[in-house]
Amino acid sequence: MALTIKKKIQNYTVDQGATFSKTIEAENSSSVAVDISAGTVSGSIIKNFSYSPTLRLEDGGELLLDSTDGSGGDIGDNITIEPQAFTTSLTGANCTFSLTATQTEELVEGKFYYTLLYTQSDNVTKERLAEGLITVEASA
Repeated sequence: MALTIKKKIQNYTVDQGATFSKTIEAENSSSVAVDISAGTVSGSIIKNFSYSPTLRLEDGGELLLDSTDGSGGDIGDNITIEPQAFTTSLTGANCTFSLTATQTEELVEGKFYYTLLYTQSDNVTKERLAEGLITVEASA
């Protein structure tokens, strides 16, 4: 039998370079906890919905922003590669989602949008479990 999950909207704060981990409980429309452990949850955090690793210039040229060669001198070496995917785990009605300290260190200070998508055990039915804002605060 298909579940119908009530989407939760939660906002969080994370310090740059710190481990981030939160647990959210899945509920139905009557606010009763529902077991979601038979399915999977995926999610990510993104700064900008229209993110593109390519910067378009007025003269029609382009700059690739997401340097991956490790040289340390390319334009993209200080630009966050988006989105960052959460690690997720399910136990009963609870979904724990997290980012490593390395992942949060790569995030620039500011507001990010996150979403968690639940895929039921049929691997077809998908529902939004949670969404909201995560504010990243700069480290000293």
